[in-house]
Amino acid sequence: MKIPRRIVTTIMAVLIVGAVAFVWEEFFHHRGSPEDLEVTEPLNEQGMRSVTLYFGGRNAEGFVSERRIITASLHRDEEVQAVVEELLQGPKSASAVRTWPEGTALRDVFYDDDLHLLYLDFNTALVSGDTGGSAMETMTLGALLRTIAVDFPEVDGVQILVNGLEVETLAGHIDCTKPFRPREWL
Repeated sequence: MKIPRRIVTTIMAVLIVGAVAFVWEEFFHHRGSPEDLEVTEPLNEQGMRSVTLYFGGRNAEGFVSERRIITASLHRDEEVQAVVEELLQGPKSASAVRTWPEGTALRDVFYDDDLHLLYLDFNTALVSGDTGGSAMETMTLGALLRTIAVDFPEVDGVQILVNGLEVETLAGHIDCTKPFRPREWL
């Protein structure tokens, strides 16, 4: 006996809908009470978080990533501060180069929740140090913005400040007057 094509199609559709409903329930919709949720890693002052930092590659050949562990915090600003300070320390890998002018320090961090805009305030060494030209300026910004895009995906924009003020450029080549979009630097 041959089963009509219409019945086979209907059975297949029901099976697909059932499978999708099952996956939805199992993976995207928790059926228990909030107390039943398992907390895998509490976010507190003593917790640790793995982050990815980007540095310029030797011979100006792209970027090199390095994993680092920072102290997790309930405050994004504190985590951003820790990540940028790790960047400023430079790479540990021999295949990467330091892209920050000597003496550069992060003075302050502020995140505007409404605009998803991160303000990073550096000291004057960022703009007064020897930058190595347009390639190094691109590497410095690229390393910073890639790191922010990967470790803080909620950030839509990054505004660079020096001593609390906007700067036109870091070394004369890239406009810094408007916020950078980190994901555009990936």
